[in-house]
Order: sequence, then C-alpha cells, then structure tokens
Amino acid sequence: MIIGETGTGKSTFINTLCDEDVIPPGNTSFNGEAMCIENHSATIFEGGTKINLDIVLTSGFGDSIDNTDSTAKLVDYLETQFELTLKEECRIQRTPHFKDTRVHAALYFIRPTGKGLRPLDIQCLKALSARCNVIPVISKGDLLTEEEKKLNKELILKHINAAGIELYDFSSCFEDIEEELPGFNLGQMVPFSIVSGTERKLIEEIEYKVRKLPHGIVRVDDPAHSDFPILRTCLLGACQQDLKDTTHDIYYERYRTKKLSEASQKREASGLAKTSAKTISAK
Repeated sequence: MIIGETGTGKSTFINTLCDEDVIPPGNTSFNGEAMCIENHSATIFEGGTKINLDIVLTSGFGDSIDNTDSTAKLVDYLETQFELTLKEECRIQRTPHFKDTRVHAALYFIRPTGKGLRPLDIQCLKALSARCNVIPVISKGDLLTEEEKKLNKELILKHINAAGIELYDFSSCFEDIEEELPGFNLGQMVPFSIVSGTERKLIEEIEYKVRKLPHGIVRVDDPAHSDFPILRTCLLGACQQDLKDTTHDIYYERYRTKKLSEASQKREASGLAKTSAKTISAK
C-alpha cells in the first residue's frame, strides 16, 4: 500500500519499482473531492524469480480541508482484507487458490519539508502501525541537502517515537550483512529518503534510470543519491517473506483473536439470556 498526498511521487515510485508504467501518467480515478483507493497489479522478475505484486494506491489522501475520514477509510480497507481471510479460514470447504489480499507493507510518503510529521501523519501512522508493517519514506529526497536530509530524518523519528508508533523492524532480515559490515545499520536509514524516476540516460555507456532536474540529473539506483535501491531490495528480496510472516503471525493473528473472542462473548451472552428466559418461564 502506497499512502501520501498528491504530488509526493507515489505513481512514479510504483513505476520505477516495477520498471514499467503500471500507472500511466494522469491515469487515476481520483475525482479531486475525496480520497479513493485504487488496486493495481504488476509482474516483476527479480533475480530470475517471478513476483506477482498487488499495489494499493491511495489517491487524494490528506488533500482535503477536512481529512478526518481518510485514516478511517484506510483502517476499514485493511480490516476488510483480514475479514476476508478469516471467513475463508472458517469455511468447511475452502476456496481453491484463495487469493491473499492482506496488505503486507504500507509505505507512507512524507513531504520533504524539514518540519517532521503533521498531526494527520501521526494519526494515520499510529492507526496503520497497529494493523500492518509500516515503512516511512521521505519522497523527492533530491530537494534536500545532505544536512537537511539528516535533520529531517531525526525530526521525523523524534515525532514517531514520541507518539509510540511501531515501525517495521528490518534488523532480522539483515543480521548477516551487519555481521559482515560492522558499520552497516539499516535501522539508521529509516525513514528512507528516496528519489524516483523512469527516464533513462546513458552514462559512460551504461543505461541508468534517472530523475532529470534543471541543474543536472539524479541516478535513482545510486546509493549516494537515494535510498531507493536498498528499499527495493527490502520489499522484493531480503524482507519479502518476513513481511508476509509478520502480517500473518502478528497483525492478522491479533485481528483474528479479537474477532473470535468477541463472537464467543456474544454467544455466551446469548446463551445466558436464553437460560434466564427459560428459568423465568418455568417459574
């Protein structure tokens, strides 16, 4: 799931990630009046492995004067996918090839303003972090200097920690790398500062994906320019299975336990009410 205001580069990021125009420029169902949720899909070949990627795009998030319903719509979508899975599990005969539509990663796009998080960001991140793996991303990181980027990351993390927002933990997926490279700490890279771009340019006879700027170009896959390469590796490689496992073992299990407990309490209450009614009738 990709969440962020209009203009934060969500569509460009998706197209860069998938290396194709999954969302053609200007092609959106957003009507400019209220947030809408769009579903897209793409097939990616990563290291020779075929990956079927389902993408949930939130168009118009945070763009209205009154955004009180935006977070509620996202929460409702996430819980609806949990409910579909729970209903399938409770069926006597399960549907062959049932499609898992649960959201395994929510990328939250933050504008590079240098002011940290807005109240809406905090409210939404808090609600999302209780239901899925949340990954904060500073979009259009090329608009910040290295010093501004560092300060912006520190301020965002300060707001996240103060609000008690739980982010996805990458550490378990990169233990081997951290052992081999003692100075490497993926946790210090969060929130990721990314640059997306689908244009291509030959540099020293090698073709690169770039983002063109008035004063030059930025290589999307250059770690010195953008955290995009490590984020792509996390989503499509190193952390892919862990994201799914965390969704199922923690977030879905939490939802499942809550719903089954509520159903059990209702049955018990209903049973007590019937027993009470029979007792009164007998008297």
